[in-house]
Amino acid sequence: MLKSKKKILVLILFIALSNILIVNKAQLKVPSNINLEITVKSENYDVYQVFYSHSLNFSEEYSGKLEYENKKYLGNLQFAIPVNTKFIRMDLGINKGNILITSIKFKNLFKKYNLPLKDLKIIESNNIRNISYSYGSLSLESLGQDSSIVCDVEKYVKGVSDNYKINLIIKIISCILVDIMLIIFIKKSRSVLQLSVELNNNKTLIWNLAKNDFKTKYAGSYLGIIWAFINPIITILIYWFVFQYGLKAGSPIKDTSFIFWFMSGLIPWFFFQEALINATNCMLEYSYLVKKVVFKISILPIIKIISAVFVHLVFIVFLLTVGCIQGKYPDIMIMQLIYYSFCAFFLVLGLSYATASIILFFRDLSQIIGIFLQIGMWMTPIMWSYTIIPEKLQWIAKLNPMYYVVEGYRDTLINKVWFWDRYFQTVYFWILAIGIFVIGSIIFKKLKPHFSDVL
Repeated sequence: MLKSKKKILVLILFIALSNILIVNKAQLKVPSNINLEITVKSENYDVYQVFYSHSLNFSEEYSGKLEYENKKYLGNLQFAIPVNTKFIRMDLGINKGNILITSIKFKNLFKKYNLPLKDLKIIESNNIRNISYSYGSLSLESLGQDSSIVCDVEKYVKGVSDNYKINLIIKIISCILVDIMLIIFIKKSRSVLQLSVELNNNKTLIWNLAKNDFKTKYAGSYLGIIWAFINPIITILIYWFVFQYGLKAGSPIKDTSFIFWFMSGLIPWFFFQEALINATNCMLEYSYLVKKVVFKISILPIIKIISAVFVHLVFIVFLLTVGCIQGKYPDIMIMQLIYYSFCAFFLVLGLSYATASIILFFRDLSQIIGIFLQIGMWMTPIMWSYTIIPEKLQWIAKLNPMYYVVEGYRDTLINKVWFWDRYFQTVYFWILAIGIFVIGSIIFKKLKPHFSDVL
């Protein structure tokens, strides 16, 4: 009874703290640009240009230009304008004729505002006459010679940039999801704690078995453990040659070579890939230990992951050496690599408890994981920068937990950004990683009694 009360108190405390943090700190990131869409109909082919500014001073640097090719038909002209835009100037080409503006729309994230053209505030006009509004459209006659109109759109831009309601919905959903996860975690805490205690009580055995696993893996071959590094290094060199010299890819970060930027993303993925594959198959490989009643089989996945850590540490040294050759010398921030390596370690551990248990009953899982890793390697921004994705869609790439680890290595070695500066990504990663660990622990405990039967 007392333990139940303690669990309830702990649950209430964690729910209260998490909800307070979400409500006070979580804010939806506002993109630097919003979309402006103008629908026009004209008698002539022409080039339209939109200037945007927070004052009445316009320059070519802050403008967008599009061709109107649908003569006498409606054409959509789309521009990206900054969220601090107050005024826009629409240059309506060099040809004389009647122009019909049927709609002006502002879009930002999930919000869209269709500006009533009768409310459009025209401050200035040049070489324009007969401006009139009828049937929902704005009609004007261009006299050619760079005709233009200047409009005040500050109110409308602010309207779509204000994400208060969206923020509120996201906060409510986040609170609900975090609360559900905490309830499940507390309810299943016995399974998780029991697993954690087993790992802690057998840490000496884990360390010795991990070293032995690493040594015996390549025993009998002439080159020994050197084979652990040959394949990844050849892979790095092939991708580097193909992307930098074949596809002429360059580093998206100024003053950083492509090979160093590329390696800083690929090396953590190598660790994740090798650790997950080895840990998934650990029960099959050590089947003779699984059948022993007295042996704590819960330590087998972590043995395989620690064995992969040894190779990973050598590659980190190799990566730092390449950085020094190129003038990227280590500083105090290098300590952050320990944190991001632990992030990958914990993520794999949670996944492996589930996969190592399920594979005994469903042997095809090994092939599925291989396909998953191939897709995941290309879906994770390792060989490409997430900045090539439109800003409003970048959150999709950030849902991948390995995005956090890969970009974390680059933040440490190149961008010089601490992990706590990535507040939302850090919170999201650990919520997801802990959730995966809890689910993996539950699956492992449920299936553990049947391991000997299927082996």
